[in-house]
Amino acid sequence: MEQPLSLIGEPSANSQLTLTRAPFREVLRDYVNVVKPGITMSNMMTTFTGLWLAAHGRPTLELTIVTLVGSGLVVMSGCSFNNYMDRDIDQYMARTQDRPLPNSRIPAWSVLLLGTVLGILGVSMLGVLANTLSAIMALIGLFFYVIIYTGLTKRTTTLSTVIGGVSGAMPPLIGWTAVTGSLGMAGWLLFIFMFLWQPPHFLALAMRRVKDYASAGIPLLPVLYGFAPTKRQIVVWTAALVPASLLLTAIHAEGLVYFFTALVFGGIWLAKGVKGFWAKDDIAWATDMFRFSLIYLMVLSIVMIINVQ
Repeated sequence: MEQPLSLIGEPSANSQLTLTRAPFREVLRDYVNVVKPGITMSNMMTTFTGLWLAAHGRPTLELTIVTLVGSGLVVMSGCSFNNYMDRDIDQYMARTQDRPLPNSRIPAWSVLLLGTVLGILGVSMLGVLANTLSAIMALIGLFFYVIIYTGLTKRTTTLSTVIGGVSGAMPPLIGWTAVTGSLGMAGWLLFIFMFLWQPPHFLALAMRRVKDYASAGIPLLPVLYGFAPTKRQIVVWTAALVPASLLLTAIHAEGLVYFFTALVFGGIWLAKGVKGFWAKDDIAWATDMFRFSLIYLMVLSIVMIINVQ
């Protein structure tokens, strides 16, 4: 008989037997995959950027380690909860169907426990060894990602992409507040920068994986309304990001090297977006946009660190 949908991710007798016999390295690899190392590292990068800017390039080693480890644990917590909550729909998407929970390679309760422990450790580390405000920022980010995004909006509205941007924009604020203990203008501009970066990045991904998301019943913009309005939204968000990214120089948090780098790379990304209106291969265009969004973020983060004032 076919396994009921409500039981997906719960360990059956067969899966428990398989888990018992599975080599330790394979089980460990599954738990590592649950916490999504790539996403964790990218979030730690933006946390470090906020930390570095707040300290004017001179953060202490102890605070840097505490902030990066604490924020990393919180991100891994969110990823664990996301895996647990999405275990029923992950089986329908090609990019997620080989995850540990849809295949019952590890018990779902252990991932829920892992997320809880990592979240408590991360928030506590920030609160005790950094300051209370940085812990609050981390907790807000975790709440938005797990409850607001994954739990309430991902399966109900196309606005989930925008709403989820709040959680993705919190890491720079965690780094900023860990140093300053307050929410300054530069910290908020970093938040706005990361918030505006995410919709064009994830909408491009949604176009690339539109069949997957449709199969899983996730109501993203390209799934419900097609590629044309999605392209328009990508261009609108990218156009908003370019001037917003320049404001860090306007308040003297970054120098002219950053200003011209942001202007050039933002202009390239925007030009690529506009070019999409005449693209013959929408998936190839979306793939190019998605990949360039990662290059853009990495380059600007590096230059922010190098050219901090």
